[in-house]
Amino acid sequence: MEKTAPRTALNNDVLFNILAVSDTLTICRLMATSRQLYHEGPKHLLKNTIVLRNEDKLVSFLAFMAAEAPYRFQFLHSLHIDIGHISEAGTIAVEYFFIGAGPFLKIGRLTLDRAEEFFESGTGLPGAFALGLGTVEHMKVSEIGRRASIFLEHSRSRLVSADLTMIPRPIPDEPEDDPDEEREDDDTDDSRFRNPILQLRNSQETLQTLKCRWCDTDCDIGVMYEQTYPRVRDLTLAANELPYTTHYARAFPNIETLTIRTAPREIDELGAAMDDFVEHRYMNKIDQLQNGKWEGLRSVHGTLIDLFLLGALCPVERVHINGPHMDKRMFRSVLTTARPAYVNFQAFDVDLFYEQDFTHLVRGRWLEPVRAFEITVFFAGILAPEDVDVPKALDILVEGIKQMPSLVSFGVTLCCYGLHPGVEDVLTHLGTRAPLCPAEEYLRDLDLDAFALRVREAAPRLRSVGVSLVGHRARPGAFTTLGEGPEAYVPGAVEALPLRH
Repeated sequence: MEKTAPRTALNNDVLFNILAVSDTLTICRLMATSRQLYHEGPKHLLKNTIVLRNEDKLVSFLAFMAAEAPYRFQFLHSLHIDIGHISEAGTIAVEYFFIGAGPFLKIGRLTLDRAEEFFESGTGLPGAFALGLGTVEHMKVSEIGRRASIFLEHSRSRLVSADLTMIPRPIPDEPEDDPDEEREDDDTDDSRFRNPILQLRNSQETLQTLKCRWCDTDCDIGVMYEQTYPRVRDLTLAANELPYTTHYARAFPNIETLTIRTAPREIDELGAAMDDFVEHRYMNKIDQLQNGKWEGLRSVHGTLIDLFLLGALCPVERVHINGPHMDKRMFRSVLTTARPAYVNFQAFDVDLFYEQDFTHLVRGRWLEPVRAFEITVFFAGILAPEDVDVPKALDILVEGIKQMPSLVSFGVTLCCYGLHPGVEDVLTHLGTRAPLCPAEEYLRDLDLDAFALRVREAAPRLRSVGVSLVGHRARPGAFTTLGEGPEAYVPGAVEALPLRH
């Protein structure tokens, strides 16, 4: 009788190792070959973020998770839903799953896009999510309205970080013909549904980082929030309301870094007169004196208008001012109160150096605390490339640096992207590179080492100078330093910041 060679079978350890390095399709195929692999596969299929972008995928995923329930629930750690409205049947399936699976789920990271549209699918959906998702630490939610806010306010999760985008406040309608006529929606004010201070109240003891877009913390005059988030260190408010500084200082008393950007339409509604800005700043300062202010704020980021309206009364070590707007009165007011050791001008056009504006700006006693100054100069951000006079701008920059009385560290980034040719020039020179404009030619030949030396010689007290050039069509990006490097300063020193490149 002829003997046949015995079949060789891979043991489970080898197969499990294969699963660990396989792609999704291969894992699914292997799961169909044996009970052991069927049981082991979900551990690897669920190790990365699960992204669901349509209802069919959502329902299929829920069925997959329900198999071997509750075993698979423990492996789902990160979920991203971007579906919007779902059907009644889909809504029932989602509610049933999250209510039933809630005690077993261990989702630590949740991203929910088009949240309001999604939660509008069923009245029970926000509650089911709030009940079922109790372990989320990092949450990102976009398009938050009334129903999404219900989910946030009732969530059992104790968040560490939150990134929230509200549905913007409607633009007020034009005045009606009869101003005495009662509006049908007088009782539908929804400002609280854009208010993260209320929405995240169950995370008061755990939240550390908050980013919010289109928030609205406005409340009745004299009413202060009871909610406090003592562990928040980093707060970002984008497309924001006009700043209500006391609200932020009381709710987030221990923040170290604040980034704030007021929505342009909010500034437009405030008015165009300087007195309107001064009045808002004054009211913020009075409120802080009466109701509390920050004590440990280390860094603020915003436009000059943002920081002026904010009117923070505490010292701030690092002030980052985003361009292009500059106003000498606002600048001096901000620096007089903040008394920063480090100032950063970000994204200012070269026109700042014309008409001697810069030299007038950086002259005076309010600059005495400033030990480090950094600026990013955009060429042709506002001016046309042919109107840019680079030598004149650099002359005025150097002259201004000479005047800063306590400066020991300086950095400048020369950004050339605005000098690139426009569409018409590109079409005119199809197949060839459009010729360099005079500003580009000057910057192409600029010796960064020589310029750094020029700055150092003009201001001998400087210990460190950094110069970088980026975005030029005819030369690669470059960076040079002169004098002491970052290692010459203690860790975290503001003097080292302009030398980070």
